[in-house]
Amino acid sequence: MTTATTTGGTPPPGGGAAPGASGVAPGAGGTPAPPAQGATPTGSDAGGAGAPDTQAHGGGADGAGGAPASGPGADRVGPGEDASAATDRLGQGSHLHNHLRNAFANVEGDVVGGDKYIYLLGGRRDRLRPLSPAVRDRIRHAYEDAPGIEDARAALHREGIVILRGPAGSGRTATAVRLLTPCRGTIYHLDSQVDFGSLVDRIDSGEDGAATGVEAGAGFLLDRPADVANLRGEVYQRLQTSLAAAGAFMVVVVADTDVADSEVLSGVVDLTGPPDPRGIVARYLRWRLGVAATEQILADRDVEALLDEHLDRGPSCRVAADLATALHDEFSSGDPDLGLIKERMARKGLETFEIWADGLTEPPVRCLSLALAVLNGLPQEEIARAARALLRRLDATRSPAHPGQDEAGYTKLPPRDPMGVPLRKTLARLRARRTVATAGRRDGSPTGGAPVVCLAYQEPDYPRRVIAHAWSELSLQETLLEWLGELVGGASQEVSVYAAVALGGLLADAFPYIAENVLPRWAHHDDFRYRNAVGYALAAASRNPALLPDIRALVGEWYANRSRPLGQATAARVHGLTPLSADTSQSVNALSRLSQVDHVKVAVAIGYAYTDLLAEDSHAAPFVLSALTSGLDDPLKRPTCLLAFLVVAVQSVVDDSQPGAPDGDGWPMLLSLRSSRPELVVPLRVLWREALSRPYFNRQAESTLKTWAGLAEADERLRPVFLAMLEDVVAGDRRSTAIVRRCAETWNDREELAPLPLTAWAVNKMLVQRGLT
Repeated sequence: MTTATTTGGTPPPGGGAAPGASGVAPGAGGTPAPPAQGATPTGSDAGGAGAPDTQAHGGGADGAGGAPASGPGADRVGPGEDASAATDRLGQGSHLHNHLRNAFANVEGDVVGGDKYIYLLGGRRDRLRPLSPAVRDRIRHAYEDAPGIEDARAALHREGIVILRGPAGSGRTATAVRLLTPCRGTIYHLDSQVDFGSLVDRIDSGEDGAATGVEAGAGFLLDRPADVANLRGEVYQRLQTSLAAAGAFMVVVVADTDVADSEVLSGVVDLTGPPDPRGIVARYLRWRLGVAATEQILADRDVEALLDEHLDRGPSCRVAADLATALHDEFSSGDPDLGLIKERMARKGLETFEIWADGLTEPPVRCLSLALAVLNGLPQEEIARAARALLRRLDATRSPAHPGQDEAGYTKLPPRDPMGVPLRKTLARLRARRTVATAGRRDGSPTGGAPVVCLAYQEPDYPRRVIAHAWSELSLQETLLEWLGELVGGASQEVSVYAAVALGGLLADAFPYIAENVLPRWAHHDDFRYRNAVGYALAAASRNPALLPDIRALVGEWYANRSRPLGQATAARVHGLTPLSADTSQSVNALSRLSQVDHVKVAVAIGYAYTDLLAEDSHAAPFVLSALTSGLDDPLKRPTCLLAFLVVAVQSVVDDSQPGAPDGDGWPMLLSLRSSRPELVVPLRVLWREALSRPYFNRQAESTLKTWAGLAEADERLRPVFLAMLEDVVAGDRRSTAIVRRCAETWNDREELAPLPLTAWAVNKMLVQRGLT
């Protein structure tokens, strides 16, 4: 048995220095000739393996190995490796936030995906919760239409809002999702405690007619609202108007006796009965196993008897769905046992899960179930590697020898047969499935189009329940924490984020223990991955309102402790990730105050925190840029604000797959917003001039500018937007003009390995036409 993997030091950043003067004198007037046809447009040189900061001391594989105290030291804000690495990798901050958003679904389960915060007038933040993609796919493919759904479709098209009324077990929620599936926007699952009056304000348009953060074509599912008694004619009409203005739709699910006002009856549709239960079973099996296999299964006499036993007594949709899932699990394993299905159906709910989980007695299977729970939906290679890491910890004892510093040593045990059980059979036993997806912009796929095979539980709530079961029932607390720490310190950013969110899911039941034994050690760790992990864990935990007071107190201690700036860096990340206040301007103010701390890791963390705020909602941009520009007037804050601006400039990119994203997928977020938000023009001009001309980070600023230029080189739609920004920066400022002209010369220098001829020519042409050469 080999020794456990250690974190070790972070590799040095692979770039980040801006191209300096190449020795080529600036051109002497005249309109420059356009580049030769066939010149190769390329991206920037900022795609190296840079990291937000570098690790000064080796850390243990579990992050528990005595992180040194972060007292006042020499890490002042300046143009060193940390600054270069933080401005070196385009879009990394936005990609990390996407990983975080996806990981949230694992700790919440049920029908909820990652949250989306929308910024309303005045900066107040409200939370919308997208419907889980797994639930949406299951209902789209395996749903059997209930009687009355055509009336509901017609009413939704006519009214914009439908009140779906029916008894329990009639498939109301599934019908609601089915009705909203054609929506071209995101489907949001609203909290049942929502107030109808405030709900109108969330969806309503602002004075200028622009929606306040809800994209056109969105769908809203409100399941059994507690405030249903206040759903009266006036509120109903206001909802209709607001939904129509936003091009959105809503389905409200209520019990068969809940509607109290006759003025809303025009939008009420009664479900007279559940869908055909046998149809539910057949549709689900056809979706998962195919038509031929389903026909063969349903033709079996024993299966027919099983269906008669469970479906001929007026069952609920849940019973039919449970039976369909049980049949799939057994027949996909290759060795079906109908007796096990009967036993499973006899013990439903929590007891069924407990029996299933307790039956995973073999260490390899149990380890795979836990790895799958933590990394649910990620590529199978990552899940298998995490399972092996946990198995090493469970399968061996600590060596009495003296291992290397912070290295876990294990005694060797007889090896297991790696090909003993095919993965397909293990997945059937785990009630999991394979899915083929594209990598997106995850690590290892720069273009985002590489195919990957991912593993996921069939039921969305299983990841949360498996982790909670292991923590509470198996006496594996220390082992789990060490293993999660090992995953946090691993090579994959996505795995690190998912492991941190899994830790956050445990805080609901073990906050005092984890807050005392893990979070402080990680919060003051030299390795940025552990500090980031604290932010992600607390972001996951903050979704439980009962934990917010404890989180605020814990983060407040780190924030105010000037003697431990690494803790302050962690506090900055938390302020960007966690709704410690309902007003986004307060979060920005807290980050602005922290800008006076003269420590480069704090400055980088503030930049990433601003990036997280923009990733949640681009409407935060005016608050962020206002804080950065006002900080330039304070000598204590100026270096931090300039570095934080450059971090946001290179780390924040547009992701058009997210609701309400601005135009230009992959564009720098600030550059995209500038073209549509006139109020951002002046602050961006001021920040770019300062960043390029000040000695603090002029090399990093030129590197970031080259990154933007590289994107403009490859995208003819972005090029005029980039040129408009540069024209505004150089107008009336001779120093900025000289710097931009010199940068353009270096972009197409003969010694430049990745020249940018189109962008360099366009910049020079703009300078000549404006008489700025």
